[in-house]
Amino acid sequence: MDRESRRRLALGVGVGLLFLLIGYVLLSFVTVVVFSVFLYYAVRPIFHFLTRLGLGRRTRAVLAIALFGIPFLVLIAYAVSIVAIEAQDFFDEDISNRITAELNIGGFDLESLEMSVTGDLSELPVDSIVDSVVGAAGAVGSALVQLLLVVIITYYLLVDGPRLVSWLLDTYDDPGVGRRYANAVDDELSTALFGNIVNVFVTAIAGIAVFLLYNALVDPVITVPYPGLLGALVGIGSLIPVIGIKLVYVPLTVGLGVNAWLADQPELLGPVAVLFVVSAIALDFIPDFVIRALVSSDETHTGLLVIGYILGPTLFGFYGLFLAPILLICTTNAVKILMPYIVSGESAGRLQTTLDQFTPGKTRTETQPGDD
Repeated sequence: MDRESRRRLALGVGVGLLFLLIGYVLLSFVTVVVFSVFLYYAVRPIFHFLTRLGLGRRTRAVLAIALFGIPFLVLIAYAVSIVAIEAQDFFDEDISNRITAELNIGGFDLESLEMSVTGDLSELPVDSIVDSVVGAAGAVGSALVQLLLVVIITYYLLVDGPRLVSWLLDTYDDPGVGRRYANAVDDELSTALFGNIVNVFVTAIAGIAVFLLYNALVDPVITVPYPGLLGALVGIGSLIPVIGIKLVYVPLTVGLGVNAWLADQPELLGPVAVLFVVSAIALDFIPDFVIRALVSSDETHTGLLVIGYILGPTLFGFYGLFLAPILLICTTNAVKILMPYIVSGESAGRLQTTLDQFTPGKTRTETQPGDD
């Protein structure tokens, strides 16, 4: 091996180690990376739409993140606040009396037990209280740092992402197969992830409207508790095809039916049945099979998406809900585009797909990922 080969080998080993280190860092922040990719594809259509206003890329990136982030954060904050208020109301009630009445243990001295527990709590050392406060502050700080990282990464993906991808493809993709793969993955991720966001908001608005209208027409015994919160949960449930929305309205209607039965008012089962039918059609069937079909890609099989949405959170946690479709789309396109090139070495793809592309003098132009 000559000196030049040894130099190239040493540089190759160094670059490989550098890539391994970068991969380790990305793996440590995989949640941030996944949410950044999701947010990038979710706000990119807004980013491109703002081009009509003649704004610069940086201004459009800030506006796109703000226009999507504000309603999304408001929705999450609303849901959390409702849950917090409900929990506070629950714990403010006289729990002792409820337990005594339900379990018929009136002879048990709950007051003395309460005094004993209160006395023990009052003797807790100050250090443990400080540790708890510091731990809570650390958790909040970590969440804020990760949120800031998501916003920063999304911002620079919008501003500089297409140029980086273009440079990589121009430098290292002589056959052109990498460009076709990047374009296919980019188009499908854009459609799938932004389509999910559209479906979530449309379904959430429809759910809130249905539950509020239902509450205005029925007896208080069978009203939907917290219609705004449950409507928002219906929207979030739409992220999981086929079964996600059912996890909200099926238990809800069953619970309302039980309330009507326990109140000895079986005639109220009729409105509950109507709510079930309306929810099945307006909140389940139409969003899942009509709206999703309009805003989602038809390249990835629906059954594979369902499996991915179910297995993703199981394997990876909550962020697996977004990581699963990303991995699925990357894998299916790798099988369709990269594998034939790896096996046969042929890089020619289907260049003409519409009649106007056969017009003499016209040539097919490639678009850069992110420039749609």
